[in-house]
Amino acid sequence: MFTHDLFVRFSECDSLGHVNNAMYLTYFEEARKELFRIFNPDLNISSWNLILASTSCDFLQEVVYAQKLTVYGWISQLGTSSFQVEHAIEDEQGNWIARGKATLLQYDFTLKKAVPLSAEVRRALLEHSEGPAGVPALRS
Repeated sequence: MFTHDLFVRFSECDSLGHVNNAMYLTYFEEARKELFRIFNPDLNISSWNLILASTSCDFLQEVVYAQKLTVYGWISQLGTSSFQVEHAIEDEQGNWIARGKATLLQYDFTLKKAVPLSAEVRRALLEHSEGPAGVPALRS
């Protein structure tokens, strides 16, 4: 499982006083940084080899400025070239804030096509296949 702690910044909040819905997807993406290192250890954009195929988010509770959050990510499914990452966000009190998932592909940007996951990458991904205890199910 991958984890990432963050504090909600003022700029992430909207006029209703809570975090704008689009930010949750950014939080999920930031939590995937260590996952990205499996494919690209230096996070070098010129040799990037992943592409996001789909993403979704279930909003469970509002989040406000300066709130501390932990974002979790884990591998829930492996395909030939693709894999699914599930996400959960929890606050300091143990409340579940959001649930989500993303499907990513190992991708060759020159050839514009998916590339099969190697055995080494599959093993590394499977090391992160367990989610946090008590996480609620996805709605969809």
